[in-house]
Amino acid sequence: METEELVSIVVPFYNEQDSVRPLAEQIDGVMTAHGLPYELLLVNDGSEDQTWARITALAAENPAVVGIDLAGNYGQTLCLRAGFERARGAIVVAMDGDLQHDPAYLPQFVAYIREGYDMVSGAKAKRPEGRAHSLLANTAHKVISLLSGVQLEYFGATYKAYRRYLLRNVELLGDSHRFLGALVAQRGIRYREFPIEVRQRPFGASHYGLGKALVVVVDLVMLRFFLRYSRKPFRLFGVLGIVTLAVGLLATAGLLVGSVFFGVNISHRFPMEFIFSLFLIMSGIFLICFGLLAEIGTHAYYARRNRAPYVVRHELRAPSPTL
Repeated sequence: METEELVSIVVPFYNEQDSVRPLAEQIDGVMTAHGLPYELLLVNDGSEDQTWARITALAAENPAVVGIDLAGNYGQTLCLRAGFERARGAIVVAMDGDLQHDPAYLPQFVAYIREGYDMVSGAKAKRPEGRAHSLLANTAHKVISLLSGVQLEYFGATYKAYRRYLLRNVELLGDSHRFLGALVAQRGIRYREFPIEVRQRPFGASHYGLGKALVVVVDLVMLRFFLRYSRKPFRLFGVLGIVTLAVGLLATAGLLVGSVFFGVNISHRFPMEFIFSLFLIMSGIFLICFGLLAEIGTHAYYARRNRAPYVVRHELRAPSPTL
């Protein structure tokens, strides 16, 4: 089979045992009906349920299915990376494994790539989340577009198609899958997006919550840095640094306002408080800088040594047919 015609579909799974078979069968039905040769790379991110057992069964039944079992829970970004690095097709499509992404759009993704686009992104036509979540998401996408210079309406969706060679030069670490569209598109390639309907999850619960929202805010602050270097250590030190710096600035500002406008003698009434607020400011700056240095070190470690930041426990792939 010519790899130029092959479409590689990468799907990460984490505790999605009930979604594995329905999604694989839907994908097979769509690709077969349209005469599109494909391979389906199902990546298990250290699931604690029967996800890997379901993938193993599918790989035994369908030679197009490639099973990849990661040794631990590495997160969606490294799941995608593991699939991308093992994809053989000239076109690579990434989608979520919770059945919210409809495989019916796959032929449209492929058609746009074959028209000459290098990346095609699916943009939610309707959002199944609440109004507050939608407002926050829309604002975040506008900020990402402004900071990255990439004119996409929706950055967060995994459902995208790429020419495989583009993914070879993108270092994916931490949670950079959220900005993968920006990481690829800012290289000057041809890209477009089209509206898709996102379905409700039929099984399980969403893995995203308020904690993820805070992480996205931190990522937005450092987006320009992350367009060049991937991230993970900054999550710990960056969040602590920003919070510490904010508390220190607020405390210092309050004391200075009291001194300037109300005649409060800081040196007599609040000497320790003032010193502590300055300490918080310096600590916050230090933590942020340390996080950035850790990011650079992480990037250099994996890029220079060509070592994958994940471990594959098992890989199931049907042998290539001999001519």
